[in-house]
Amino acid sequence: MDYVPGEVTTLHKLTEKNPECSMEDVVVVVPMLERDFRLDATEWTFSEIERIGPEKVIVALRCEEQNVRDIYEWLNEFDLDVKMLWCNGNRMTETLREKGLEGRNGKGHDIWLALGLASEYGEFIVCHDVDRKTYVGEDISRLLFPLTEGNKFVKGYYARIENDRLYGRLCRLFYAPLVRSLRGLYDTPILRYLDAFRYGLSGEFGIKSQEVKGIKMERGFGLEVGLIGEAFNFAGFESTAQVDLGVYEHFHRERSGPNGLAEMSLQVSDALFDILRREGVKVKYDVARRAYESMASDFIRQYELDAKFNGLRYDIQEECAQVEEYRESIQPPGGDARMASWKELEMQIKDIKRASL
Repeated sequence: MDYVPGEVTTLHKLTEKNPECSMEDVVVVVPMLERDFRLDATEWTFSEIERIGPEKVIVALRCEEQNVRDIYEWLNEFDLDVKMLWCNGNRMTETLREKGLEGRNGKGHDIWLALGLASEYGEFIVCHDVDRKTYVGEDISRLLFPLTEGNKFVKGYYARIENDRLYGRLCRLFYAPLVRSLRGLYDTPILRYLDAFRYGLSGEFGIKSQEVKGIKMERGFGLEVGLIGEAFNFAGFESTAQVDLGVYEHFHRERSGPNGLAEMSLQVSDALFDILRREGVKVKYDVARRAYESMASDFIRQYELDAKFNGLRYDIQEECAQVEEYRESIQPPGGDARMASWKELEMQIKDIKRASL
């Protein structure tokens, strides 16, 4: 059983006992898409949150106008203090445009809005997705506990196993081997920090409210790695923790097409290399691509053996094909398109409250 410490505090699921934490001053942030409405996994997730009873729940909703009222009424069926943010509504879009905040919007944009609002309601914020079939409400306590013990940022990690095979492809086959290979090329604290996380692209994290207003957020799928880059500056090795959340089963994406893994890899790559640029790391991209391919091959050999060891199916040709595709995402970042921190803005949280519905 794994209980060896890492470079950041790593808390392991060694027993079935969960930490006991007060839900006072705890706000849970949940991003939600139209496709999630009334899914069994979504209903189960909110039922579990209801059972745990945090002080406030912020739902960052992205959907078409015709479904907003139905979703709002459905959410209010749960015995929870829920605030719904319609993140792509007309009033919200106009409010952001007036403040010069228009641009490509996605999950990062929605969570940025929700975190700003959540920081007004409680001392501790826990964020997680709604598409996990195996969700348990105690994950809130597991993400919360290190914050109550003095840490400023907490990340969840887990194993993605479903249908007798390994998932988590974007993290396993792209992000993790890329960061590990870059760490071998450039001896710098930021890469040590990025490599310390066991599931860098997980959507589950906890953060203290006092830190929220100082962070800048990636607008799209680069938000998870972008947030780790921000945490490096406000939390660092000494005030960061990660917690074991067990085994996950949830929504899977296709490799290609809109919002597929290939598109996501471009945004993850852009966010990662923008962090390195800001930290003064001068990357040679042709060298980085070769190093990534070599490291990914090493990872694949280990994944294959691990799959055999656990009696799981493993398609090595498919895994190698994904690495070839992800290789093309390793390129210099574009300009810094992050959302400005709340401290930098003239806009107030009350503007977001007014524009939310």
